[in-house]
Amino acid sequence: MTQYRVVYGPAEQPVTETVEADEIVEEGGIVTFFKDDDAVLRVQKAHIHNLPDLPIET
Repeated sequence: MTQYRVVYGPAEQPVTETVEADEIVEEGGIVTFFKDDDAVLRVQKAHIHNLPDLPIET
């Protein structure tokens, strides 16, 4: 299982969270982190600050 550091939320008060996931999928502007078949985090794509650092599948 891979750990990803995700920075998201408003620019003036971002949240940094470490998420264990084996797949990251973007669909309809929502980025979802999956651990097995379970979604562990869903964030609007526009709210993720470190988007280029994440291996997102479309």
